[in-house]
Amino acid sequence: MPTHIRALCSWAVGTLLPRDVMQITPCFRHHATLPGDDPNWQSLADDLATIIDDFSGTAVGRTREVTVKLYEIGQPKPNRPKATAVKNTGLSAEAESPRELSCCLSFYGGRNAPRERGRLYIPQCMFQGSSAIGVRPSPTQRTKVGTLAPAFAGLGGANVDWIVWSPTNNSATQVSHWFVDDEWDVIRKRGLKTSARTVGTTSG
Repeated sequence: MPTHIRALCSWAVGTLLPRDVMQITPCFRHHATLPGDDPNWQSLADDLATIIDDFSGTAVGRTREVTVKLYEIGQPKPNRPKATAVKNTGLSAEAESPRELSCCLSFYGGRNAPRERGRLYIPQCMFQGSSAIGVRPSPTQRTKVGTLAPAFAGLGGANVDWIVWSPTNNSATQVSHWFVDDEWDVIRKRGLKTSARTVGTTSG
């Protein structure tokens, strides 16, 4: 029987508080080659943490705590992590641009159809740094986000697939195609809390 895995991948931005964590959740499937052949959970978590850290560190040159937790999909509550990997413990460089901006890595398996496609909203501050933000993501920026696709597809070797997981169908589809479009997306929950206000009154 295959094992389906949800990865919770987090960057600490500005502080280590939970409200300042940015997350993506790619999913994977492990094929058992022999009875009792379980995933090497810790190895997968370590390798995925390296992928996430290399992606953001190479692009920005600023260091943030990266945490990867792996969960087995479909387990009853409390569904605790099977493995946890942490890099750059205690570091949380602030974003150099609005936290809400992201670039979408879209993907699908077989057909680009509901329940066979997915999206990961990659924080813009993880791959652009302090350079000016264009009206649209540049080809270089889109290419950078696209490097995550082969990295996810190659995780764990031949018996691990990057998948689209459908909770509705309780099924997995191996990712076969991906794309990154030239429009910024806004993830409002990643934004800062209001800390100041400019006020005034009117008359007449």
